[in-house]
Amino acid sequence: MSLVSQSSRLMTCPKCSTPLKHEELEEGKVDHCEQCKGVWVSATDEKKVLEIKPEVFSIDELRRLRSLYKPFWTEQPAKYVPCPECGQLMNRKIWGSHSGVLVDFCRNHGTWFDAGEVEKIREYVKLGGVEYEKLRLAETGLAEIDQKLDREVRRLDRRFHTWRNSRLFDSIFNPRGKM
Repeated sequence: MSLVSQSSRLMTCPKCSTPLKHEELEEGKVDHCEQCKGVWVSATDEKKVLEIKPEVFSIDELRRLRSLYKPFWTEQPAKYVPCPECGQLMNRKIWGSHSGVLVDFCRNHGTWFDAGEVEKIREYVKLGGVEYEKLRLAETGLAEIDQKLDREVRRLDRRFHTWRNSRLFDSIFNPRGKM
């Protein structure tokens, strides 16, 4: 990241209460804590800062990535922290679905990344993690559709079998009772 300009804002670090330093980078605006090295990224700048760009991966590349994928997860005790902008306690979630990076986020304002988490997520994105998630969603969706179709075919087979053994079927297709 390269520095373009600086300005000051009145936000404090949700982890150590140190005033945050505002920076406008080429990738977007961030507020960072010089003490704990955490970074606040607004919801509008998150994709630019994390360098998420749409890339096209083949299905084979995505399957290869899946076989190589190892999550970045490390066990951490849960501690909820306030949003630097509104002061409300933020929710915690794993960024993306499979990155293993646990972030604090405010639905209205943005995401807090602890020291090193922005770099981990950038690496996850470069390794094809976002594309991997899309493939998993597509595969899960297709598997669900396949299961629903299979259930419906079995249901219709049972109904047809029941109907075929009925008197109505015999009266329509065997009007004289011939078999």
